[in-house]
Amino acid sequence: MLAAMQTSTKTHWNWRHPLRNGALAAIVAAAAVLVVLSPTDAPAQLRPLVSDMLENLNALDRIATGLALDDWDQIEDASRGLRARAIQMRLLDLETLDMDRSQDTLWDAFLLAQEQAAREISLAVRNQDPAGVLAATKNLSGNACLGCHASFRDPQSRLRDAVLYMTSFLSSWRDMTRGLMIRDFDLVGRRASELSALTKVIGTDEALEDAFGLGGPRQRRQFRGFLTAVTNNADSMKTAAEANDVAKILDASNAMLKDGCVACHVKFRH
Repeated sequence: MLAAMQTSTKTHWNWRHPLRNGALAAIVAAAAVLVVLSPTDAPAQLRPLVSDMLENLNALDRIATGLALDDWDQIEDASRGLRARAIQMRLLDLETLDMDRSQDTLWDAFLLAQEQAAREISLAVRNQDPAGVLAATKNLSGNACLGCHASFRDPQSRLRDAVLYMTSFLSSWRDMTRGLMIRDFDLVGRRASELSALTKVIGTDEALEDAFGLGGPRQRRQFRGFLTAVTNNADSMKTAAEANDVAKILDASNAMLKDGCVACHVKFRH
């Protein structure tokens, strides 16, 4: 994905651009919120919504992929799905989810925000406006996803930016492992590219300070060193996946875990 972003002839991406940094972070954050909601850990009353949440997650992933590849049809299809699910979910009877009917207005407000953001994405697609797609996706994250989860499902502490970033890392890691198990090398390569792209967002000064509380230059330099280990090994995994080379994928995966994830946690978390 990152390579496509860098080489596209239609859209010239600049990871230092503040709008793109912030909006791409919003895509990551919104996707991570949805990853947290799984059939095994969701409260019983919310399990009927799991399939809708996972479909929303898939839509966000398709929007990010579509932006990387200038695939406007894919982005539009994803936005239509987001809009249709928002309309469908507004028809649900909250009592069947063991939720108070007095929450109807708040529930509807978040779903209307999702529908509006999806319409904004479609408008940006018609204008072939990548910045417009990113801005609309940021609105989706801020006005619908995060607020709804904070109100109806997750304590606010679980929505801290650092947790969301790490959850997204785990989601990509999980899919790379699954892809390796079933020999889906395309999946391994896609998720490795997403990890590489994610490190670019996390490595910005804004993310390091706001999400991880790293204000000093020495801490940032050390943290970015661990991010570089993740990036380099993710790129190696992508290259190995293109060659269907299981041994090299495993070598890069183990190096990423040891030199990136574990080393960073030892230094900054434990």
